[in-house]
Amino acid sequence: MNNKNPFVGKIALSYDKFFESDYGKKIFNLEKELLINFLKKLSISSLLEIGCGTGIWLKVFEKELNIKVFGIDISLDMLKVAKEKGLKNLILGDAKNLPFKNNLFDITMFITSLEFIENKPKALYEAMRVSKKYLGVAYLNLFSLLSLERKIKTFFKNSVYKSASFLSFGKVKNILEAEARKLGKNLKLLKRGSTLNLVTTKYINLKLEKLIGYNSPFGAFEFLIFEIN
Repeated sequence: MNNKNPFVGKIALSYDKFFESDYGKKIFNLEKELLINFLKKLSISSLLEIGCGTGIWLKVFEKELNIKVFGIDISLDMLKVAKEKGLKNLILGDAKNLPFKNNLFDITMFITSLEFIENKPKALYEAMRVSKKYLGVAYLNLFSLLSLERKIKTFFKNSVYKSASFLSFGKVKNILEAEARKLGKNLKLLKRGSTLNLVTTKYINLKLEKLIGYNSPFGAFEFLIFEIN
């Protein structure tokens, strides 16, 4: 998405390994439950994921929602991994200049990719431009224990999170509303939820996460769905 994107070379090729670990599977399942529960309530037949990476989420959406999925990413290395998963509609491109017509997809999605895009307003503008119904944004919540831990660690060692800008509900909403006005579109927040509330890089308690649920504003993985008209 810009020259800050660290997901190339060895990082791209090893990206999925995290989700194959016991800890990674637990993280992924909590995130998946949140996303699918929200998305199943929408009437959609096509989805574009902006910053699709290795296609791990595209495969989930294709299977769980039974819809046509498309992905775009600036990292050729990540797209090569996604292609190996059997995904077809993959495009090498920039979030700030999407090569699609207006109102083409039922929903456009960012899943922990917006953090790595330098010009967030332009990327969100483009996402709304090519969407005819909905916009979904899942991001690393600035106001969470896990994000705080990750940010502190970047001061002491190299990390992909060194180039990430952790986000908040207020920041995302404010940018979206400003860009929607430029497009002459209206936004309505349909859903807001989060998970990974008390998670660190070495600790997760599934029972506790289920007990807290999706309504905490301090979950490390926050998900917003907006209706666009």
